[in-house]
Amino acid sequence: MTELSAHRIHRIAARTAILLVLANQACDRAPRQHPDADFTEARRELEERGRTDQAVREGFGVGGQADSTQVMAMVRTDSANAKWLADYVARRGWPTAEQVGKDAVGAAFLIVQHAVHDTAFMRAMLPHIEEGYRRGDLDGGAVAMLTDRLEVRAGRPQLYGTQLSLKDGRWVLDSLADPAGVDERRRRLGMPPLAEYLRLVDSVMRGP
Repeated sequence: MTELSAHRIHRIAARTAILLVLANQACDRAPRQHPDADFTEARRELEERGRTDQAVREGFGVGGQADSTQVMAMVRTDSANAKWLADYVARRGWPTAEQVGKDAVGAAFLIVQHAVHDTAFMRAMLPHIEEGYRRGDLDGGAVAMLTDRLEVRAGRPQLYGTQLSLKDGRWVLDSLADPAGVDERRRRLGMPPLAEYLRLVDSVMRGP
C-alpha cells in the first residue's frame, strides 16, 4: 500500500466517523415513540373492552330469566376479548396498574373471568391475577372468583362461594368445599362473609 493511498484511507475513515457522530446526534434530537404511548393505547383498548363486557351483560339473569340472543352476544364478545388479551400478553406481558391504570387491569380480569370457552387460557392467567392482587392492582375477590370458576368448570367444589348457576328460574350456589371454613378463606382475601354476599346477589338478581 502506498503512502498516498494510506493517507486517503485515513481521511475516509475519519470522515465516516464524523458522519456517524452527526447521524447519532440527529437521531437523539428526532422525536421518538415513547414507550408510554403503547401503554396509553392498551389502556384505551382495555377500558373499552371492559365497557363492552359489562354492557352485553346488562340485565342478564335478572328475575331468573336468561335470553338466548343475549347469551350468543356474550359468547361473541368474550371470544373476541380473550383473543385480543392473549395476543397482548404474549407480546407485552400481563398489564399492570403502573402501565395502564387500575381500571384497565380490572377490565383485563373481567376478560379472563368470562373466557369460559377457553379454560386453558383462564388457568394460564391465574398466576398473573394472583400477582396483581399481591401488587395491589386487583382485590382479593378477583383471585377468589377466577379460582372458583376454574374449580367449577373442572367439576370440583368451589372454595370461596363466588359462583352461582341459574336453575329453574333461581340462582343457586354451586357446590362448596368445606363450607365451615369458607368465611375464613374469604376473610383472608378481604371479602365479606358468604351470607352477606349471597344477600347482595339476591337483591340484585330479583330485579326492580
